Amino acid sequence: MRREGLKSRYQSGRQTAARGLTLIRSRGDNLLLLSALMLAAVGLVMVYSSSSFVAARYNKVDWFFFSRQLLFTVIGLAALLIGARLDVGIYKRWGRVLLFGFTILLALQLVTPLGPVISSTRRWIDLGPFNLQTSDVVRCLIVIFLAQVLTDEPELLLKLDKRMGRLLLIIAVPIILTVLEPDLTGALMMALTAGLLLFLGGMKLLHLLGIGSAGLAVAGLWVMRMPYQRERIQNFAMRVLEGGSGDNYQTFQSLLGFGRGGLFGVGLGQGKQKMLFLPEPHTDFIFSIIGEELGLIRTSLVIALFLILALRSFKMLRRQPDRFNLLLGAGLIGSIITFALVNMYVATGLLPVTGLPLPFISSGGTNLVISLWSVGVLWRLSRYAGDYD
Repeated sequence: MRREGLKSRYQSGRQTAARGLTLIRSRGDNLLLLSALMLAAVGLVMVYSSSSFVAARYNKVDWFFFSRQLLFTVIGLAALLIGARLDVGIYKRWGRVLLFGFTILLALQLVTPLGPVISSTRRWIDLGPFNLQTSDVVRCLIVIFLAQVLTDEPELLLKLDKRMGRLLLIIAVPIILTVLEPDLTGALMMALTAGLLLFLGGMKLLHLLGIGSAGLAVAGLWVMRMPYQRERIQNFAMRVLEGGSGDNYQTFQSLLGFGRGGLFGVGLGQGKQKMLFLPEPHTDFIFSIIGEELGLIRTSLVIALFLILALRSFKMLRRQPDRFNLLLGAGLIGSIITFALVNMYVATGLLPVTGLPLPFISSGGTNLVISLWSVGVLWRLSRYAGDYD
């Protein structure tokens, strides 16, 4: 009896794997899919290479962060298959409900710890094996919500009135709650993603600039009351990169890593900046470790993978037969590329230091799973756009 049960589970597993392979081989943009999988593979290698000294600092084995990243990658691949299999109409039906539910969770996080409280911030929900960062999920739900609303009511953004005001208020609530966690960077990414969808949805550029300017003014006032954020902006503006402390030290060490790497790198695993010279080398500054160990040429290949992902996505979005599909896909790929650009700009000193991960590559669970799910959805959308070469 037990043997029959094991045989049944084995056959069920083979059937599931076969369905997954059939899905991947079916008509769709497999180059888009391959570029994301290659980035995730690079992430596994670089997390292992960059995290051993951080693990030792926390009295963990040197492969601690790698094992977690491997688990998150497996979960992310499952999320990718779900995104690739589900009809996008499901998101359209459940987008409003899910956004409302997670907005409630954001509010609850401010009054009761649903997860770990780190440095007085409440950004996570404890799910047992890992913590879910709610801002990443809410950002995607804002994309789904706006894609739905702007498809059902395409005239909504033509003029500033009460209807547009209600829409902006619905978007503003989770953004404000995220600021209060506090997570200003996460809130800014929500706002940028929402702004992209509003622009593509037909909002006049003058209206968008006005709303954006007001939002930046409020954000600036908030930054000025937070000493560590104010110091980051001031240090960046002064461009003092002579070492020392704070953001200048981090930026200096990051640029030093790129300089040491040169064209061909010092060799995988041979970098020195990860030896606690750079804070969080496996997350916020992993791009600098890539530059140091792999060199400019191979770092350019990583950038090329992001470029391929973006170009293939833009190509298939131009051929979408449905407005909802277009807005949904644009929001998802826009979010991934914005994250990547901000992380790279921070690592190269072009932006003030902030805590954004490099999609697919930085150590961490929520962003990796969300990014791989997004690629699954994009691949699903590519099936509606015709044959791919």
